[in-house]
Amino acid sequence: MKKGTIRLAVASAIPAAVAGMLLSGCFTLAQSDYPAVELTSAQPAGRRIAISGFEATYTTYTPVYGYSTVWGATPGYYRHGRYHGGYLYPQTMSTTTYVPETGITPAYAEKAQDAFESAGFVLGQTNAQYIVDVKFSGPIITDGNRMAEAATVLLSLLTADYTCETWTARLKITEVATGKVLLLKNYAQEYYATVWGPIPIFSPFSAEAAESSYAKSWSLSALTERAVADATAFLATCP
Repeated sequence: MKKGTIRLAVASAIPAAVAGMLLSGCFTLAQSDYPAVELTSAQPAGRRIAISGFEATYTTYTPVYGYSTVWGATPGYYRHGRYHGGYLYPQTMSTTTYVPETGITPAYAEKAQDAFESAGFVLGQTNAQYIVDVKFSGPIITDGNRMAEAATVLLSLLTADYTCETWTARLKITEVATGKVLLLKNYAQEYYATVWGPIPIFSPFSAEAAESSYAKSWSLSALTERAVADATAFLATCP
């Protein structure tokens, strides 16, 4: 093969490769930075704590299959100058209904437990010195967020999507012996993402980064780490 032929083949392959990459999925153009936190070691080592809260709901959809009867109709027709109407007949069709089921995930409580234990705290329910409680709430989606999402979708001709929502958490540390609340702190965690894809509707709306479930998981994970980091720093100073 001549050199000119090789160059031509390579040049022809580049647009095809680029097109394949563009059609392969969606691209994240902008996304929130994940917060950086640092744990404080237990002082003294082996300090006993109990955790509560850190609960988040999740929803799954279970398919339920069944059958239903619908009525079909044959078309009418003309014959010998006279119109003959169609007739109705029953048809049995399969149906699928998705039933939502809501539960509570222990994922964030387990994440908090692992972080506390890695910092030298001992978790126990019967002889704990302090109780660390975290409660989540949200999402908070403002009218401005909704307008920005609509503008992104319309101005991009349905090739881009934007999401922005805020989740909150409340950290409370209680001394078991006295029942006194030693620390009460509130957090807000915003998540945003802008995605783009070459195929209108399909590409951006199938992107994980712009899904509400992803935003929730990202935000609650970040809130868990922020709350645990502050809790370890505070408990390290307690007598």
